[in-house]
Amino acid sequence: MPGRRKRGNRKRSAPARAPRASPRGLLDQARELLAGGDGRKALDLIRQARDRDDSLAGLPLLSFCASMQRARQLAAKGMDREAATMRARADGYRASMSLPALSEDEWVQYVRYLDGGDALAAYADHLDGGTSLPRVERVLADRLVVQRFWVALDVFDETHPLRRDAAAVRSGLHAMDAGDWARAESLLQGVPRRSPFAAWRLFCRAMVCFGAGDDDGLRRILDRLPDDFALARTVAEWRRLVGRDAAGNGRPVAPKDGNGRLAALAGELKRALHNGNVRAAGTAIERLADALYPEDPARARIDLLEIAGLATLRDLLPGGAIERLSRRLLPADRVIGVAARILLARQQVVPAAWNPVPAVALFDVLAVEFPREQDRALARACVLEALARTGRAAMHPDFLPPEMEPDLTALLGRPVEDPGMVFVELMLASLEADPDNRDGYLFLLDLLRGQSAGKRRVQRVLQDMADRFPDDSTPWLELATLHYARNAYRQAEGALEEARRRAPHDDRLLDLQAVGFLKSAEQSRRKGRFALAVRDLERAGKLGRRVIESVLPAKWLLLEVVSGDADTSATVARHLEGLPPGAQLRMLALLLRDLYDNNDVRNVRPEMAEAVRRLLADGISLAGECAPDEIVQVLEPLPAELDLLYDDRRVAATFRRWWPALLERVDGERLPAVLDVLLDCDGQHEVRVEIERRLRGIRKPRRDPLLLFYLAVIRYEEGSDHDARRFRDVLKKVDPATRDRLRSAAARLARHTEEPLRHALQTFDFEPLDEGPGPLGPGPPPAAVEAFLAALAEQFKAAGAPRGPAVLQPFPPDPGDPALVERFRRALTEEAPVAPPGAAQQAMLFDREIYDDLDRLDELIDDCRLRGEPPPLLRELAGNLRADPAARRELDRLARDCQTAGLRDRLTPELHALLFARRGKEKKRRR
Repeated sequence: MPGRRKRGNRKRSAPARAPRASPRGLLDQARELLAGGDGRKALDLIRQARDRDDSLAGLPLLSFCASMQRARQLAAKGMDREAATMRARADGYRASMSLPALSEDEWVQYVRYLDGGDALAAYADHLDGGTSLPRVERVLADRLVVQRFWVALDVFDETHPLRRDAAAVRSGLHAMDAGDWARAESLLQGVPRRSPFAAWRLFCRAMVCFGAGDDDGLRRILDRLPDDFALARTVAEWRRLVGRDAAGNGRPVAPKDGNGRLAALAGELKRALHNGNVRAAGTAIERLADALYPEDPARARIDLLEIAGLATLRDLLPGGAIERLSRRLLPADRVIGVAARILLARQQVVPAAWNPVPAVALFDVLAVEFPREQDRALARACVLEALARTGRAAMHPDFLPPEMEPDLTALLGRPVEDPGMVFVELMLASLEADPDNRDGYLFLLDLLRGQSAGKRRVQRVLQDMADRFPDDSTPWLELATLHYARNAYRQAEGALEEARRRAPHDDRLLDLQAVGFLKSAEQSRRKGRFALAVRDLERAGKLGRRVIESVLPAKWLLLEVVSGDADTSATVARHLEGLPPGAQLRMLALLLRDLYDNNDVRNVRPEMAEAVRRLLADGISLAGECAPDEIVQVLEPLPAELDLLYDDRRVAATFRRWWPALLERVDGERLPAVLDVLLDCDGQHEVRVEIERRLRGIRKPRRDPLLLFYLAVIRYEEGSDHDARRFRDVLKKVDPATRDRLRSAAARLARHTEEPLRHALQTFDFEPLDEGPGPLGPGPPPAAVEAFLAALAEQFKAAGAPRGPAVLQPFPPDPGDPALVERFRRALTEEAPVAPPGAAQQAMLFDREIYDDLDRLDELIDDCRLRGEPPPLLRELAGNLRADPAARRELDRLARDCQTAGLRDRLTPELHALLFARRGKEKKRRR
């Protein structure tokens, strides 16, 4: 085989190499990467160019811009220390720049990457010895409107255009934020044409033209807007809508018969929807689609049909209307997919309408809706994730109706073995289709938290996430948190080391490590190993993390109290000396909580907690020396990072009996913050009493609208009000600024309420409260749902699908149904046994009978399909039952017996709503 040996001995030629880029070429590539937002790669190319030629023109400016962009990216990730290092490097590059030598284009780039106030100051220094730069002033004006650092304008003379015209622009900002573009345009009329802010006046006018359908006017304005305007993406979209490119691809043309026709056709469709006229709605959709997209009206018909489908949320269209419109307006192969998309969109608006049937229907026609394979995979992932997120907001998985299981099996491709994990399974299937969904992994972890059998799965998910995103420290931080919760400290330290290797300057690592030391000290103290506890507390203190600075002194004090024989009161009083009044109150509250939480530990005696409680009661008088800000700091909850240490982070609950005394010291802007804290502690009654006390004696025109709004929310949630009257009375008398304050308060208060009030607060629309709660959320029940699902089932059969989707009952039982009320009345009055005398003393007989009564009532709840229904519906049923005296006596007897037997907090939500219709579950109050 000499020939083969000879060929093997030949020298292999080196692989061809790409031509080496010149330093100027590297700098041009870095400039492109910087424009694309990749500061990290841009810095790498800049470093290569500098190593080969450090005298390149523009190198210091580009280095500064890339360093500033990278610093902002690091700060957004929470890596403050690394961001500070990068900013210091940027300052060095800035010092090496020759600002007078910069061209106008370079000045534009320079001020874009400076912080707001620094950019204004740098340009003001340039004006001292140079000429004005119109493009730079326009960029600064855009940043002022977007970021609103108006105070920094003091560096300019009062006659400078940026400072001179700022007042007129600021007057129109509120109207812009509210979407009132006509008013904003009128407020900006005083801005001159040559002003740096002139583009914003043109933009407001363009928004008015866009809303009115005036394409000619919009086109004229777009020609005058600069290409580097702050909202360039919106301007580009407008240009796409009102013009065409050279090839005429994908750009709709302006209607030939006038721009006002679009507004008229849209008005016809709106009137048809509100009047419930299906035939007129179909005709209006056809005509409007042809006018909007004459080259491809089918796409416009689909979009308009989806809008019409959402109109069924308020029952504007009769049952089956969308199905008839779909058959009339769409090709036969698009009907099922569009109908499914409409139902999925409804679920996003009203999570209570959660149903897997639309997803099954959409998946069966996914190839029609998304012809490309990669698009189908992404669509499947998005639909499954939306189902998981909406389902979690809609119901507890344990209440999943059994008739949904076949559809969920079809979605997942495998049976649902554990209904409690169905949302987890949906999310896992979504990640299989789209494994690069970083937010999806985090949501899956959130779903798995608290699951008894979910710890191993959490570890597997975290490992998969770490493999998928090797540069991300988040999975290792989550894994370390999981190990700390299991008291596996060595494994937690190993996970932190891995996270540190990926992100050495991530502050979250040190925060978690400090909390881990406190948890380790807690375990050592509970076991009586005080020397180890001291070591861990010292290690935590050396890290100097702000997240533990409020609890570390309390942990030291707790260790000294339980490890010594000295008098508790004297020990605590010695530590409190020299502390401000607010710090003393918070220290006592944290110490008292720790003693209560450790009352099962051998070295914690009851008299210790009693001594601290007396000190706290005596120290409440210190509240008179506290400013409102100090009261807020005393009551505010502990940071979320301390979840490893505390089951409940609400400190205010410890002060419950002293809330009135603390509230007397709070007024003005700090009052809403304190009220929110008290509501978080289930203090609706106390908040209502305090608000009524503050409003007492004040004439109605002078009452604070924010307090009236809080009162309206609490009264509706307690059942004192049943309509939107109080909300209307508050909103009709407030100015726009106060309305914005109320909108922010509504978003905060929504988490303390139930439907339909929660939806009204989230949307800031209270009119549906007058109509009462429907089965799928606020407003009347959408009658189109049942016919819609039935039409989907028919479409499945017509398409030859092997299995039709389960048609669910779209309406829950009516609590006012006489047959339903009579059935419960008979169960209570005819079947319920009479309570024997002395039932509380005869414990065994009492317990057996009360359990039999509750089981019988619970079975009736299942038979009547009331399981999982919202509490307002069940409370309404209870109110109808109490109209009968005999049924009311039996309900009161059952409630009284449950209270005596200590069963009240162990009832199912449905039984609790029936027996305790006007009372919430008992709260374990801390003293």
